[in-house]
Amino acid sequence: MPINAGHEYFEVEKKYLAAKNLEEKIYWLEELIRKAPKHKSSENLLAELKTRLKKFKQKLEKGKKSGKGGKKGIRKEGFQCVLVGKTNSGKSCLLGKLTNAFSKVSRNVYTTRGPVVGSMNYQGVKAQIVDLPSIDGKDFDYNLTHTADCLLIVVENVEDVKEVEKELRKVSGKKIIVFNKSDKVLNRRKLEATLKSKRFNFVIVSCLSGEGLEDLKLKILESMEVIRIYTKEPGKEKNKDPVVLPIGSTVKDVAETIYKGFSKRVKETRLTGPSGKFSKQKVGLKHKLKDLDIVEFIGD
Repeated sequence: MPINAGHEYFEVEKKYLAAKNLEEKIYWLEELIRKAPKHKSSENLLAELKTRLKKFKQKLEKGKKSGKGGKKGIRKEGFQCVLVGKTNSGKSCLLGKLTNAFSKVSRNVYTTRGPVVGSMNYQGVKAQIVDLPSIDGKDFDYNLTHTADCLLIVVENVEDVKEVEKELRKVSGKKIIVFNKSDKVLNRRKLEATLKSKRFNFVIVSCLSGEGLEDLKLKILESMEVIRIYTKEPGKEKNKDPVVLPIGSTVKDVAETIYKGFSKRVKETRLTGPSGKFSKQKVGLKHKLKDLDIVEFIGD
């Protein structure tokens, strides 16, 4: 237990303890080290955290060298997007910008030889992002394109869209065209008009400058078709992390996420947010919620 640790440290610690895979543990452990107090009485804590981080990174590297995490090792966790594109389209760079994962970036062709997994956390919602090997290379894995919830088709020019989609013609699921390297586009207005005329669901980004990355994250969030509901205890602030549920969920669905059977103990529910008419409106368990609603339960 750290001495004089701030609130932010404990919030990160909760996320670290809830991490579901090694990549997530490494990410949140690095955040813990950043948030940990820096004084003499915390030296042992920092040393312990850094030792643990070193072991995790060694374990991750060992797993990669032994072939773990290859085609059979990708475990789908929640909503999954896969990055698909030709060699040197910028997929690996995008994975690094969107998630906590690292995928080798190089000017050489076919740098990515196997799937690389990362976790994107955007506005309280997590999504698994997988960088696949180049679609025009021998290591490309079609299996993951069939099981993914959304395909992020990364291209450098309009001609590549047709070429990549031809390879994915048997793949169902949502698709977002990610036009990368916008910093090299001479006529952006013409490009946008062309993409709109073809009725693409698209976003224009630059991995190098960061342009459009927030728009891409929002596109991914919208494709998930979920709502974020915040719970709160009477007399306290709302919880920092939302409950993420499918669109159309009710107050009862939120109550059951606290623990099974909790909805039967709810005496009164007060709601503030888009689905309500006024602040702290009393609603029933069947009330349908909207994104960013705040729900306050009063139990027995």
